[in-house]
Amino acid sequence: SLTNYDVIIFGGGSGSKEAEGIGETGREAVKEFVANGGGYIGICAGAYLATSGYPWSLGLVNARTVSPKWQRGRAPVKLELTLPGRTILGEREGQFDCLYANGPIIKPDTKTNLPPFETLAYFRSEVSSNGSPVGVMIDSPAIFSSQYQQGRVVCVSPHPEQTEGLYDIVPNAILWVTSK
Repeated sequence: SLTNYDVIIFGGGSGSKEAEGIGETGREAVKEFVANGGGYIGICAGAYLATSGYPWSLGLVNARTVSPKWQRGRAPVKLELTLPGRTILGEREGQFDCLYANGPIIKPDTKTNLPPFETLAYFRSEVSSNGSPVGVMIDSPAIFSSQYQQGRVVCVSPHPEQTEGLYDIVPNAILWVTSK
């Protein structure tokens, strides 16, 4: 049924449960969809799902989490767009608040079959509760993009779709992943 669509979006929840829910066949179908030019948007859990660091992940983005302790908490954090981020996601100067709720804190992975990702926004503050490591969130990628064969991917660790004044970020990301 993915052949009827231009983009697939995986939202918040649990990345491993999303992977379990669609099963191995579904994960392969999503990878094939993106490889053939489909767009992928991953928000929070959907961003975890897109990474390459878990046995259940899709491996669309050459990124892995910095720590297995994912329960960092839920709170507003500061983000700042990069120049490519302002081009893709909308013009915003300086730092701004965005709701965060346990999204992935990532760093580059070392997969030779995947290109490096591009950072579209950085975290400029952090949430660090439940024994999660302190200091790893600030200046790490909050929103990032990548090419996966013929398709495009945007992953969003925090929740702009749940933050007043940031509702345009996800639609702008959809426009970018579906542009030909």
